[in-house]
Amino acid sequence: MYTCSYLVTLLLNVAMLCQGANIFRLQHGHSLEEVSSYPTDAFTSATPTVSHWAWQRELVAAVGSTVLLNCTARDGLAPAGASWQHNGRKLASSRRDSPAAPGAQLRLEDVRVEDSGTYLCLVDGKVQTQVVLKIGRKPQLPKIVDCISKNADTFRCWWTVEDSDLETHYRLFYTFNDGKRIRHECPEYEGVDSCFFGYDHAYLHTRYRFEVRATNALGSATSRPYYVDPTTERVKPDPPRHVHTRLRHNDGTKVKVSWRSPTDIMYLSIQYELQYRSENDQPDDWTVQKTGEQTNFLLLGLEPNTRHFLRVRCKPVLLGGFWSEFSDVTEVMTGESHDRHRHHLT
Repeated sequence: MYTCSYLVTLLLNVAMLCQGANIFRLQHGHSLEEVSSYPTDAFTSATPTVSHWAWQRELVAAVGSTVLLNCTARDGLAPAGASWQHNGRKLASSRRDSPAAPGAQLRLEDVRVEDSGTYLCLVDGKVQTQVVLKIGRKPQLPKIVDCISKNADTFRCWWTVEDSDLETHYRLFYTFNDGKRIRHECPEYEGVDSCFFGYDHAYLHTRYRFEVRATNALGSATSRPYYVDPTTERVKPDPPRHVHTRLRHNDGTKVKVSWRSPTDIMYLSIQYELQYRSENDQPDDWTVQKTGEQTNFLLLGLEPNTRHFLRVRCKPVLLGGFWSEFSDVTEVMTGESHDRHRHHLT
């Protein structure tokens, strides 16, 4: 007997689910699109104020469109005397399709992002329909910013990411100019706006064709193709490290400057540039000294008893590349000149 009663109850529930599909309409201009959505969880009892027949759905609409939200009761019919709430605030009476069921349909025209949120249809204080509405726009055209290699063995590409009201996913695709046109996807994403190509995917003297696709619930957009050979044409090392200074013991105006090469440059040949100025110079008035592949240099004839500032940068010797960023500025205070001290003694 209990088994029969359970089966009857189950069949009634299935029949009500089949009849009670929520109908959401999105109107764009003069076209009207109907989307029939079935609930994922028709029996919700999260809070005492939510009916066991409350249906929760998520709907995405474009800015400027017209959205129609239908309120459906447990018997699949439009309930009479229904009211609507938006994010907990009661909404004024709206235009409706059925005079016999006041409030059964909520019409939102020319929707804006501010119209996003949770909409509840209530009858006698019980929720009949719950809709999470998200308003947004299709993705804008993304743009690949650059692809840079630090060591001619690996590289990274990154692209623009828009500030969107809708969740947007970005995917990087690439092919080679080998005539095969086989499309590959980013081997290792780093966040939403960059991709890392390790040793297994970065090839020397190889030209890539990159595209980025942005996708959200309203559509997608693909960037213009970006052609580059990152490990040959776009090599930019990290700055030199650990810049140290030391005064010569016999002359305070002579300063020995030394530094270390960037990390992870493997076998890449690097050339360096040392820049320095005194506290009496203008902030952008740097003296430039090329040092070749040397990682140290002796500065002579500096102003005595004066604070000096130094920085170092580097770039590849052979490959087409760029100067790195500068190292952190290092300060050194010069001492007495050996010649001046000797003249004072005489």
